[in-house]
Amino acid sequence: MHSVPLQVATDRGVSWNLTWALPNWPNRHYHVDKTILQDCGQDARKALQEVVDDAQAKKPLGPSLKKLAIAGASLREAIFLASGKEAVDAEFVINQLPATAKVWQLLITLDERIYVPWGLAYDGDPTLLPENPPKITPDLYGDFWCLKYNVCTLHSVLDPTRLLKPRSNNEVQMLRIINKPCWDAAEKALPPAEKTFFDAVWTRSRLPINTSEEFFKTWRQSRKNVDLLYLYCHANGTKLALSGTDEISTTKFRMNVRHDAQHTHPVCLVFLNGCQTAIGAEKGGFMEATGDTGFCGFIGTEAKIPDLFALRFATDFFWHLLYDEMTVGEIMEKLKGNHFPLSLVYSTCCHPLFKIKRIAPPPNPLPKSRNLSDEPLQASRLL
Repeated sequence: MHSVPLQVATDRGVSWNLTWALPNWPNRHYHVDKTILQDCGQDARKALQEVVDDAQAKKPLGPSLKKLAIAGASLREAIFLASGKEAVDAEFVINQLPATAKVWQLLITLDERIYVPWGLAYDGDPTLLPENPPKITPDLYGDFWCLKYNVCTLHSVLDPTRLLKPRSNNEVQMLRIINKPCWDAAEKALPPAEKTFFDAVWTRSRLPINTSEEFFKTWRQSRKNVDLLYLYCHANGTKLALSGTDEISTTKFRMNVRHDAQHTHPVCLVFLNGCQTAIGAEKGGFMEATGDTGFCGFIGTEAKIPDLFALRFATDFFWHLLYDEMTVGEIMEKLKGNHFPLSLVYSTCCHPLFKIKRIAPPPNPLPKSRNLSDEPLQASRLL
């Protein structure tokens, strides 16, 4: 599989400069209209939210997935909507896109405050999708970029060099920061058969933290040794809420959750399991907050998500990370298929090569493969 970099940078005020490093070809670059691309991205997110809402309401998902594919096709068109002589370069890139999946892995590096759901772009003709397919499978919708290219996005200043020496799973340290009522309600709703699997993951972390004051204090004391930072709470693109009054803005996060310039410990991966954490805003988002010294980015969401699904997806993610010696890119590729279509909510906004060495074996019993999208979804959401 070719790792194909796409660099996106702010340029000329109203446009973004896209530079593709194509396999076996010189770099191709062109400009696209910033507003058009952002608007199409927002339309895709709205369509994605409709898929989630229909899943919670137990409606057929064929119609809303087709709407999402239509919005994704418009987003893809906006990604290549160059003008003048630059349209030739955009067309050249289009002609290089592989027809089959898993030929490219698309690694997108972003300038500050560029928030587009790149993984929701759609390569195929969405009008050919059935309104009511007999079964919803990732293969049927395999032209979404997140499925076809395993899209990963990174903040442009991120330094990936410390990924080369991963920590082993018997020494990994995890901080878990939670909205306690949401966590307790979701845990209570777990089927008994999942409890051993659930405990095997979360006992690897320290005792849960449920206030920002305790979070910041613990981080200052132990940041040199923290490999995994997990937050499960109400959220949007610019703040995290641990309770009705206890909120962490991106400014507070960047001021309090950071490393020294001479950071020597392996990098920390952040999982922001709240709603719309990948969206960001013009004044900044978590892409910047988790893309500086000592971090390798974050896993975030593009829409509001049911809290039980969010907890189970994260449990599955950390199981593979801790016990299967898989990279983040490999894990997200697997979970995107296993838990389709609600898995489309998650974006990989971190370096895909982050992994943990498996030294200690996994506990028994091993988790059974299942699609969480097909199982009961708790009605409340991490708003």
